[in-house]
Amino acid sequence: RDQFSFPSIFIYGHTSSGKTYVMQTLLTTLQLPHVFVNCVEYFTSRLLLEEILIQLQSSSDTEEPCPVHCDTLNDFVRLFKQAVVSRELQDQTFYIVSNFILLAEQLREMEANILPAFLRLQELTDRNVTVVLLSEIVWELFRPNVGCFEPFTMYFPDYSIGHLQKILSQNHPPEYSADFYSAYINILLGVFYMVCRDLKELQHLAALNFAKYCEPVVRGEANERDTRKLWKNIEPHLKKAMQTVYLREIS
Repeated sequence: RDQFSFPSIFIYGHTSSGKTYVMQTLLTTLQLPHVFVNCVEYFTSRLLLEEILIQLQSSSDTEEPCPVHCDTLNDFVRLFKQAVVSRELQDQTFYIVSNFILLAEQLREMEANILPAFLRLQELTDRNVTVVLLSEIVWELFRPNVGCFEPFTMYFPDYSIGHLQKILSQNHPPEYSADFYSAYINILLGVFYMVCRDLKELQHLAALNFAKYCEPVVRGEANERDTRKLWKNIEPHLKKAMQTVYLREIS
């Protein structure tokens, strides 16, 4: 906590590749002071700056935070320095992830000085603060036309089919064995992996179609190891679902 960190970090990767989860787990496990801000919810520069200050002031208090008025970046820098001192964090790395994380696409819709200011907030505030930007698109699409501080970039690759198999298999219902559910996930990925690698969408498909997969077992026509019968029962249903994989028309 007492070591200086890089002023800004840009983390990018496809949706559902673990970016937010990894950052939240890391910061919570290491007990690093931080705030998270969702730029979809706080979609103007004023809302964004005020939310950061509110979280920073209230993160150590149980009482309701006082309202904050912040109209300009100059106001934000002044109030941020005051809040860091009041929480006695001036000698620690504060992550905005000086600790705050942004869903970065919305930054492009704000005033032109917001992104460059966040990238060098450590310099502007003279505090040990790191800004982490989370995005699904590459840094080159964000870089301002004028010169700016280059963040440290980090890429989160998509999950491999083995990773997806391991993650999805953890959700097996307690009334069925882990091997039975793992075999079902293998069949599901065999059908959908080439057209859909979104973890959340695959979780939805797995939950949606599992009852159909279990029908022969429930009726007593097959046991959990009769994979051929189970496959023949669910194959037409999976092929129909694949045609509308993102539309969610199959219920």
